[in-house]
Amino acid sequence: MQKHQLMAIAGALALALSALAWAGERTVNLKVDGMSCAMCAPAARKALEKVNGVKSAQVEGEQATVVADEKVQDTDLVKAIQGAGFTATVLN
Repeated sequence: MQKHQLMAIAGALALALSALAWAGERTVNLKVDGMSCAMCAPAARKALEKVNGVKSAQVEGEQATVVADEKVQDTDLVKAIQGAGFTATVLN
C-alpha cells in the first residue's frame, strides 16, 4: 500500500478507537427487593457487575446504583438481579 493509504487507515482506526473511549455513560438507580441477609447485597452487586458494559455497581440496603455504558439496557440490569434471586425496579 502507498504511504497515504496507510496513514488514512491509521487515522480512521484512531478515530474509531477514540469514539469507543468517549462512549457515554449513565447512572441507573434500582430498588432491589428480596434481600434478607448480609450476603444478599454482595450477591446482587456481583450479578450487576457481570453485565457487559457495567463500570461499577453499589448495593446498599434496598438501593442499587449502577454506572454503565449507554448501550446497557435497564432490562439487562433487572434480569441480572432476577438471576441472583431478587426482584428489581428501575427508579430513574
